[in-house]
Amino acid sequence: MIDTPNTTITPILSFDFYIENYHKLTLSLKKEVDLKALNSVLRIELDGKTKQIIEEEPYEAMVVTSPDRQIVWVNQGFAEMTGYDKKFALGKNPKFLQGEKTEKETIHNISKHLNQQQVYSGSIINYRKNGERYRCDIKILPLYNSKQELTHFIALEREAPAA
Repeated sequence: MIDTPNTTITPILSFDFYIENYHKLTLSLKKEVDLKALNSVLRIELDGKTKQIIEEEPYEAMVVTSPDRQIVWVNQGFAEMTGYDKKFALGKNPKFLQGEKTEKETIHNISKHLNQQQVYSGSIINYRKNGERYRCDIKILPLYNSKQELTHFIALEREAPAA
């Protein structure tokens, strides 16, 4: 190879490849941990469709509620995103994250979907423990047992990028 005075050759750093794959691996492992915890908490095997959604849907926080919408489990991402301790959330309704700027229409729309046991996808304004407001993208899935009876709701949540 001929090197000219105006040409600089730099090697591709393996770190660039490493960090990209590391990030993907970390997300994959977090989802694997969440799925194992879900199976333990729910005491049922998730159906293939729900499992696929969890594996493919981007999320930071996962919240599991009973049919009456009381939180029975949250992942570590919930604590990191909201600032609330995992134990604090247990037994509460997720409405404790809402506040002054939370749109009433959005709350009504979520309730309507859950009452009809339908999947809900949308976003809502929530509040962190420190009072900071953030827009949260949510996907809520109803879960059923083998008799097709509603057992839980799973919410996959992530902070929406600022506009």
